[in-house]
Amino acid sequence: MLPNPPGANPLTGARFFVDGPRHGSAARAIAELLGIDPTRYPDSYSWARFKRDLDHGPLHERMRGPPILRYEVHELEKIADQPEVQRFSAYSGGGGPGAVYGQVQKILCHNLTADPGSIPVVATYFAHPALGGCPSASAIAAATPTFERRINEVAAGTGRRPVVFLLELDGFGSSACMAQIGTLGEYERLIKDEVDTLSSLPHTVVYMEAGYSDSNSPAYTARALNRVDIDRIRGFFTNDTHMNWTIDEARWGEQVSRLTHGAHFIINTAQNGNGPKRNPHPRYQGVEDLCNPPGRGLGPRLTFNPGFPNVDALMWTHVPGNSSGSCNGGPPPGTFWPARAIDLAAHANSRYGPASASDPY
Repeated sequence: MLPNPPGANPLTGARFFVDGPRHGSAARAIAELLGIDPTRYPDSYSWARFKRDLDHGPLHERMRGPPILRYEVHELEKIADQPEVQRFSAYSGGGGPGAVYGQVQKILCHNLTADPGSIPVVATYFAHPALGGCPSASAIAAATPTFERRINEVAAGTGRRPVVFLLELDGFGSSACMAQIGTLGEYERLIKDEVDTLSSLPHTVVYMEAGYSDSNSPAYTARALNRVDIDRIRGFFTNDTHMNWTIDEARWGEQVSRLTHGAHFIINTAQNGNGPKRNPHPRYQGVEDLCNPPGRGLGPRLTFNPGFPNVDALMWTHVPGNSSGSCNGGPPPGTFWPARAIDLAAHANSRYGPASASDPY
């Protein structure tokens, strides 16, 4: 449904959804900094229009206040300018019958009026909330009917609309323990159902979560992806909850690609402008500090031509500035935290790795 044929990369030429001040995380935060209730804006009030208001008229006059206000708005604009990935999850409307369908309809029919003609990028998050980190076979069996109902609600709500799906945050990155207890096969069958259901829709491009370069091996990851029908979809995405350097993810992902018959992939660059913060005791703490680690920065912005053979895009696959927990002073997980977002934006850097020249923006 793109106006021009995209060529080999199906994302080329797509204009992804940029949200306005009613629902967009950073745009809402800017409105609140200026003393405005974001709910006063209709769903259809675009970020482009709001940004024009910041440059002219009464809102611009408010910007003449303390220098710190102008600084914070400027930093938040770096995030508000970029496409914001939406999320359909087990928590949508409480997750009960019809709740996920309602959330899909709300976003696709109402929120998207803020950027008409754009294509939403949607991340799903159903497996981990329902199953936890290392579920037993009985837990997977018990969760299956609800999981399948929610996926079917996503499919019914999406219908013929064009959507880029990023399936299951932490879907395989945190799955290795299931291989140890013998339940990985049951889990893979559950994920395969989601892959097959959402890839069968007529205007979707689908990528499956594959993990991160500092976790599972390419061989383990490729085996899991092959068992969930990776050959039926475009490919996979990496680094979704981590902050590894782009170059490390590209090298690791290319190995996975070779073992999955050339599957293409997306690298999350939402917070990897300064790379990861490594833990001093990885055996006990995990390799990387993932809970609001200080000193991080926004990474490379959206591009469909990053210079790696099988990488379709560098993309922010989650909202930079969302808290990952109560550590380091953060609010509850998933809450947009303006102070953290501003700090990430202040340290924004487009470099691909530690050896690259600094490229702030």
